[in-house]
Amino acid sequence: MFRNGCALLRKLQNNQHQIERGLKVSVMGAMGRIGHPLSLLLKQSPWFDEIAIQDNVSPKGLALELNHIDTKSVVTAYEGEKGHACAMKGADIVLICAGLHMEKQAANAIDDLLTVNCRAVMEISKSAATYCPQAFIVVCSNPVNCTLPVACEVFKKVNRFVDPCKMFGLATLNVIRANTLLAEVLQVAPETVDVPIIGGHSPNTVVPVLSHARPCTQLNTEEVVKITRAIQAAGDDVVRAKSGRSSAILSAAFAAARFAVSLAKGLNGVDGVTECAMVMSNVVSDVSYFITPLQLGCCGVEKNLGVPDLTSYECCLLETAMPFLKRDIEVGEHFIAEAIKVRAV
Repeated sequence: MFRNGCALLRKLQNNQHQIERGLKVSVMGAMGRIGHPLSLLLKQSPWFDEIAIQDNVSPKGLALELNHIDTKSVVTAYEGEKGHACAMKGADIVLICAGLHMEKQAANAIDDLLTVNCRAVMEISKSAATYCPQAFIVVCSNPVNCTLPVACEVFKKVNRFVDPCKMFGLATLNVIRANTLLAEVLQVAPETVDVPIIGGHSPNTVVPVLSHARPCTQLNTEEVVKITRAIQAAGDDVVRAKSGRSSAILSAAFAAARFAVSLAKGLNGVDGVTECAMVMSNVVSDVSYFITPLQLGCCGVEKNLGVPDLTSYECCLLETAMPFLKRDIEVGEHFIAEAIKVRAV
């Protein structure tokens, strides 16, 4: 009874602590397709006192409208590169969602996406390393397999140091897709399902670990293959369903907001907060960036939960993914190396 009473007291203290500590989150690229709904979702969250939105196009109108919503947080607006300092000073979390979004699969479109988004992430990361070097940085701009290495290399260049516990590549979109697709098969509520994701973020590098999904269930081989392929193809399915005019926007914004809230909970001392994300790590020997389940805390990554025991099918998926993931990481690192040569950083 005494133990139960202590647990209840700790829970009540945690709840008080949560209410008392509001945070500042910066949304860089707020006028983009993901930035709009992401800012709205963050405005509804009680975890933030200030939501600083920034874009090269003035976000003042968006901030004005969001501030009409009767929640406690205040939205502040900053325009252009000159607004980086004010947008990021004092930020606890920085969400980088600037750049293009994949709609067409043509080679030139993919090249454009890579070049534009890597450059956008590079410039924003340079400011983040200067104005909020202790903040949690979440790279949402695709291709995450390439853009997270860009952000980390910029921090190394600017500060001669990068904290691997505070740099994240967003992987939550694949998690929520996996949860939903498995829930449909199990005929349960998606909120009760948790599927770990490892590997990378792109379709050819994501590895859903259905063998460790919660609730525990016995899927046959056909079901595992079908769900896995559906997770890998989900992004392309959305683009096709929208006749190529748009990509996954609302679900991506939801994923970013969910991850930001999880980071906020960790910062506020909430126990047992876990999310899958790409981080710098050596859990797999061949690559320096990898998605694994993480336990989050006040310093960011409290514990990297690593790669769980895999089935033979999951091992095969991971083996197939590794060359693509390694290549993507090298592309990001090469991009920043070339930028440094021409003194762009």
